[in-house]
Amino acid sequence: MREIMLPTVRGLAADGIYYRGFLYAGLMIDAAGQPRVIEFNCRLGDPETQPILFRLRSDLVDVCLSAFDGTLGDTALEWDSRATVGVVMASRGYPDAYDKGKPIAGLDSPAGPDVKVFHAGTRMEGDKIVTDGGRVLCIVGAGATVRAARDAAYRRARSITWDGAFYRNDIAHRAIVREDSR
Repeated sequence: MREIMLPTVRGLAADGIYYRGFLYAGLMIDAAGQPRVIEFNCRLGDPETQPILFRLRSDLVDVCLSAFDGTLGDTALEWDSRATVGVVMASRGYPDAYDKGKPIAGLDSPAGPDVKVFHAGTRMEGDKIVTDGGRVLCIVGAGATVRAARDAAYRRARSITWDGAFYRNDIAHRAIVREDSR
């Protein structure tokens, strides 16, 4: 935040640009552990937004309207205090060629209050939900710790299947190491 976002916002202001809205920074951590900017966008990032929206208790429309009319700084946002972790479930072949139209099983099972399933590359085919993109679902778990949030997300991800489904098994590992060292 201090190294990238604040200088960016200050630079916009110095150039006379009064920006209202979302400013998304696509970042990667390099081999030295330093953040590097890949891109900036004037929108929310996907799938980064899903864990944030899970925690937002304020009405998103009201938040957006406050940003647009310049009163966001005066708006008290309400947040769920728990940690959240998002696990993207993708189709085999992603990000290159991937199959579409694969029926998704397990979406009907109850998720509970600590998990939400966000659809991305899905569509209805008759009465079934099928795959329709590379990044198919984002499973977000919440918990008192990052580990608990991650575990909730992975538990739910394991209950959802389709031919060619996969997800990374190392999500939030650095944050858990930091959390465990405190």
